[in-house]
Amino acid sequence: MGHIKTVLALAAVTVAMLVAYIPPAAASPANSIVFFPVTLGNGATYSCTGGPPFVFNGDDPTGNCAVQQIGRPSDLVCDVPTTITFVHDMHQFVADGSRCRSGTDEPVVPAA
Repeated sequence: MGHIKTVLALAAVTVAMLVAYIPPAAASPANSIVFFPVTLGNGATYSCTGGPPFVFNGDDPTGNCAVQQIGRPSDLVCDVPTTITFVHDMHQFVADGSRCRSGTDEPVVPAA
């Protein structure tokens, strides 16, 4: 009977340890800065909440990106390939863009 109690106690401790650990994937993604280049222009930098998909929907709150500035950010490196979706009325345009990061690999916090 003592052996059964030991096994049950060990099982209870194992279950408690597994339940107590919540993997980091459950955390919400950090905010991002996305640069959308334009061949014959300056392009634009977008401040996006959360992770992909990145969606710009003008003044409609259904998108998670807003225009931060016209042009490339001068203090950031934008070299991580991504896409950004532009929504206008019922039309969607998915374009290539780049996620930006600091040159020191420090987290980038978009301007509010």
